[in-house]
Parts: sequence; structure tokens; C-alpha cells
Amino acid sequence: MKHTQNTIRILVAAWNGGAYLRPLLDSLLTQDDGDYDIVVSDDGSTDDTPQILTDYAARYPEKIRFYQSGHRFGSAQLHFYHLMSVFQDAPYLMFCDQDDVWHPEKVRLTRAAMAQLAPDGKPALVHTDLRVVDRDLRETAPSFLRLSGLDGNRLRLSDLLVQNVVTGCTMMINRPLARLCCSVPPRAEMRMHDWWLALLASACGKIGFLDQATIDYRQHGGNVVGAKNARSPAYLLRRLRHNDFHETFLATAAQAAALAEAYGDRMPPEQRRLCEVFAGLPHRSKPERLRLCRQYHFYKQSLPRRIGQVLWW
Repeated sequence: MKHTQNTIRILVAAWNGGAYLRPLLDSLLTQDDGDYDIVVSDDGSTDDTPQILTDYAARYPEKIRFYQSGHRFGSAQLHFYHLMSVFQDAPYLMFCDQDDVWHPEKVRLTRAAMAQLAPDGKPALVHTDLRVVDRDLRETAPSFLRLSGLDGNRLRLSDLLVQNVVTGCTMMINRPLARLCCSVPPRAEMRMHDWWLALLASACGKIGFLDQATIDYRQHGGNVVGAKNARSPAYLLRRLRHNDFHETFLATAAQAAALAEAYGDRMPPEQRRLCEVFAGLPHRSKPERLRLCRQYHFYKQSLPRRIGQVLWW
């Protein structure tokens, strides 16, 4: 594949996605901005995924490459991290889940938002909203973020250390961010590749939000991360019953510590300080944790999450 200065590369990480891959790939091929190419990769599927990817790569050789790594990753975040490290030569990268459908204007609109956000070439990330649909692509919610009780503009590092609002299949990153991220191997503490990249962009570069749904986010019961109504009492009761607020708190603190260790020497001092303070919260007393959360604005979005944070952090 030959690339121009403005070329976008779309990375598709597939695993047992045969039921949904064809509509996805068709939606990628009908983008109204044609300056992009597609790399598809399979993580050891046992269904017809490899055959579908082989077929599409053969039918559209100028647009699609079927990359075969020879590795088994076992998770979406490690699969995408590997693809990013191999294909970071493109000026822009986009990440694609196997079961969604892209709106025709997604590439064009996201590219325009990126150009406005980072004309200076600093490490940058842009993300968008999603339209929630069922397995047959019938709309169930026009906005994933509003359904989830999230504000996509809450992108300060203090916000993102606590809670991710960036969905990987909506984001575009530029080459400086990809290279910065891949300058170290993936860390075990990385919760998801999209959260890790959002943290890194907020700490070391620029991050922005396009308040528009650019993708149909298909919910079929097998999603790694699904859409949940975070405003509902049932959501809060379920979270409290399983006591996962505290487990999540410990995992996010470990992620912040790993981020500071891996990239701290390339962060502005105040950003590194935020990571270190947040990473140290589990070692503080409960009153100290609450005081530091007030001081640094380490707060989750939506009332149910805030209640869980106060009770279990």
C-alpha cells in the first residue's frame, strides 16, 4: 500500500466475528473520504472470520490488507497495541471493532476535528459519540454517552484517571501519539488501549471530542464493553452488590502508577504529579482519600457512580 501525507489507516482487530464482519467491512469501504486504507487482523478465530477477511482482502487489494501476525494476543487491547506498533507509520490511525457499523461520514468528520485540534503535530486524540443499536441495527439510544451518564468533553487528566469516556472504535490518533505510546511495551496495568491512549494524550498532548455519533454501536450480548444505563437504580444496586467499585479503584490507581512510570519523564510536572497522587490514593486513609479527591477533582460522572466512589473508595 502506498500512502500520502494525509492517509488514515483503519485497524480492525477481529476474533470470532464472522456474524457481523461483512456489514462492518462494507461500511468501511463506503466512507465518503477515500484517503484511507484498512488493515484487518485475526486473533486465532475458530469461526469463518479468517475466510471473510481473506475474501475481502482479495476483492479490494488496493484498500484492504489481511495482516497475519503469527501471534495469539487473547485480548482486544493487546491485539490493537500490536497493530498500532506495527502500522504507526501512517499519519493517522483509527481503531475498529468487528461488530459495529460506521456512518459514511465518520472518517471525514474525525479527520476535520483532528486537523482543528492539533495542527501543530503534537500527540493528539479525537473521539466521538456512538448511536446504540441492537443486533439488527435498530436504534435503542441515540447517544451512548448520554445513556451512560457521561460527558465526552470531560477530558482533563484528573477526569480520565478516574473514569474513561473514550470509546476505542470512535477515536483517531495521530502518528506522534502512536509513537509515544509504542515507545514502551504494553503494561499489564493497562485497563484498555483506548483508556491508556486517552490518558497519554491528555497528559502529554491534546485530546478533543466531536459531539456527534459516527458509529452504530451494536449490542448483541457478547460485547467486551457494552452500553449500560448508568442513571438507573438497578445499575447502582448491581455495582454495589458485586462490590466492584473498590476493585475498579485499585485497578485505576495501578494504571496511573504504570503510566507515570512509563512516560513520566515526558509529561509536564503537574501532569506527572496528578498521576502520582492518584496512584497513591489506596495507601491513604479514607478521610485523606476524600480530601485529595476534592483537591484534585478526582470525581466520577453521574450520581450512582459518585455514591459508589464515596462509599467504597
